[in-house]
Order: sequence, then structure tokens, then C-alpha cells
Amino acid sequence: MKYQDEVNDLRKLMGTHPEDQPKLETKFYIGVEGITVEMIDWPINPYKAMYVMATSCWGSKINKWRETEPKYRFEVVKAVLEHKALPLALEAPQFTFVVEGPSRAAFDQIARTRMGCVFSAKGMRDNNWKGCSFRIPNGVTNNSSSLKAMVKAVKGEYAKMIDGGKASWQAARCILPMNVCYGWTMSINYKSLQDFCAKRLKFCEQEDTCATAWMIRHTLGKKFPLLADYLRPGCDFAQKCQYHEIYSLSEIFGCLFRECGRWPVNAPGIGEDAEAYSAAQFNEACSDRSVIEEQLGIDIPDPSKELPEGWDDLEEGDRGLLSAD
Repeated sequence: MKYQDEVNDLRKLMGTHPEDQPKLETKFYIGVEGITVEMIDWPINPYKAMYVMATSCWGSKINKWRETEPKYRFEVVKAVLEHKALPLALEAPQFTFVVEGPSRAAFDQIARTRMGCVFSAKGMRDNNWKGCSFRIPNGVTNNSSSLKAMVKAVKGEYAKMIDGGKASWQAARCILPMNVCYGWTMSINYKSLQDFCAKRLKFCEQEDTCATAWMIRHTLGKKFPLLADYLRPGCDFAQKCQYHEIYSLSEIFGCLFRECGRWPVNAPGIGEDAEAYSAAQFNEACSDRSVIEEQLGIDIPDPSKELPEGWDDLEEGDRGLLSAD
């Protein structure tokens, strides 16, 4: 096979060959439907790494895993997860996720995660997007017909640019809306994942941003339930609504949404009149837990769900890893 043929075959596989163009078709997803997360890489035993790193300071031997009974290994790991030990052990486990389907707008929010996380995303200028799908937020479904018509018109103009040969993929992307369905890979250590989830699991986040975070948690929990248990919205650990509190000046500037109701509001100037005040001043909450659960087909735990306290509270898979050599 000639070198040029090999290059063309590889470009066809990658989807970058100019002659291999997708059909002009548009699919719409409502709310957070169709978002998928796959975990493609993970540690052999994250608990072992966390235990050894957390206990390396003490004694003459660094690796004391084999000398420690499984239930005491758990106690150390539990202390690490509860931030009662140095945070370095939380950075040992690394996970890689493939995310498909959230909007480009959601990706722009999620990719603000800087420390302990790297992203590789689908190129807007490196691909022909004639076959791309779009997401209709739940909050505008009443106007979905007009929105779909506008999006299809934009897609038509995009196709004219591409097919007419007068605009490259790079130039034509300028008219694609932010609700185009997007995809990326992210590799993240557990400490960064905890921080990410503390913010993005909150229902004050854009719905597909929030839903993606819950899907990542759900996917991790299939293999490591204990690690998933400690991925919670920050308000769950604070046991109060943080939306009005964190955005302290947002009562004037940017606090555009109502609290979600997961925890009571305790913000300056609101006090006992929180419900009446927020109802009068703010829009509805960004995201709805029950809608996300239904559209993704996952369970979102109540804030009252207790964390594992003892060895008997652990699921079988976690006990097996904590008992392994």
C-alpha cells in the first residue's frame, strides 16, 4: 500500500477525510437525555494506594498494607476520604472518563477544572459537523418548535459553507450554537474529582453540567462504591444551602435562580423569610433532581443518605479490594 493510501485510510478512520462527509441531519435531545459517561481507565486498587500514602510517615517501613487488617485499612481510607489526613493520598487514584452528549456550553463550564485534571475534546474546527445533534433545555421546551426551526436553518447555512467550498470547517463553526451536543475525554485524580463534584453536583448548576457530574459519580460508583459515596454536593457536607452564601454579592448581581430546596437557605438579609424572599426575587432553580433522575435513569441519593461508618457498611467489591494483597 502506498503511503498516501495509508494516510487516506487513517484520515477516513479519524473522520477528517474531506471526501468522507456526514449527511446533513439533525437530532434533538430534550433536557439531559442521551448523556453517557464511560470509565475507560482506573487504578488496580485505589484504596491500597491511598492507605500506603497516608501511612508512609510513620514507622520504619513505608508499605504496611500486608501487616494491617482490612478493617483498619478501611479506617485509614475513611479518614483520608473525610479530609482528616493529609490531602496527598486523595491525589493518588486517577480515573479517565469518556463523556458524550452534553452541550458545548456544559463542556465550557466543566473544563474550568484546572488542577489535577486534563481534557481532550472533539474539535469544532477539525471535523465536519453537518450531522451533529442539539440539546433543547427543559426550560424552553414550550418553544421547542421555533428553536428547532432556527437550529435547522443554521445547520443549513453551515452545510452551504462546507459544501460550497468557500469556508473551511474552521471558519464555518462560527455559526454553530452553544447547545450543539459535544464530547470529550477527561483524566482526573480523585482529589480533583471531589472538588469538581462538590460544585457541579449542585442543582444551582446548568442542568446538563449538573447531570454530567451525576453521571460521572454514578459510573465511578459501579466499580468503587465507597469512592462514589464521598462525591457529594458541597451543600451536603455543609448541611445548608450554599448558593446564596457563596455568591455573597449575587443578591444584587448574579444570583439569578432560586435555591433548589435540597437544604435550607441561611443567607444574610434573608433569615426566616427565605422562601418568600427567593420566590419574589429569583427565577426557578437551574436544575431539577427528579427530572435528571428520570431522563438519565439513575438514582440521585438524598442528602440524608449516610456515609459508610464501619466495615459491615461496605459493599462486597470494596471489601474485596480492602482485603486484597
